[in-house]
Amino acid sequence: MKQLRIAIIAVILAIILASSPYLPILADDNGTGGTTITMNTTSVMAISLDKTEWRIEGEGGFVGINTTYKTDLPASWCTITNDGNANVTIYIQGEDAKWLRYPGQPEPYDPSYKWTLSGTGDNGKNVYALWYHIKGDTEDSYTLIAKTETSMEWTRDGKGILNLAKHDATQQFGLKLLTPTYFIGGRTMQTTIIISAVAA
Repeated sequence: MKQLRIAIIAVILAIILASSPYLPILADDNGTGGTTITMNTTSVMAISLDKTEWRIEGEGGFVGINTTYKTDLPASWCTITNDGNANVTIYIQGEDAKWLRYPGQPEPYDPSYKWTLSGTGDNGKNVYALWYHIKGDTEDSYTLIAKTETSMEWTRDGKGILNLAKHDATQQFGLKLLTPTYFIGGRTMQTTIIISAVAA
């Protein structure tokens, strides 16, 4: 008989709960009838560049030997934007320039032909150099771009490493390239500069 009573009480309680959808909500014993919501957020690291190509054209549309080229706007050619919600440090890395093959290119084509990126800023036979300049830095100051990923930095005292501290924060920079002292003409050379972000 006792088991039957428990079953009946459970059915009656279920009927009462189903017919009363507006009973007070009890959460965290705060006595107000409210609900506490807790959310964990994630840090999003994302950057964008407004320029993704620099087409260097010297006299007659070709670059010369042992010649320096700068972007049209030496310090504000490209804008880096923090599209995420995390504070980030900006890094830069260069690579060797490769012979770009295009359809209809005359033979012979040598995929191993390259210009080596200088680690010292000195150019040489098939060796070129590449630098960046951050807007607001000491005028005409350039920092060498290496094959290893390094943080972008101002040369001006006290400025230090380039950090973008919030969403939509921006910084501009320009580039400078010094061609090799010797290279084989009639070829299209291409290199890539990698801009990346790491949590600050």
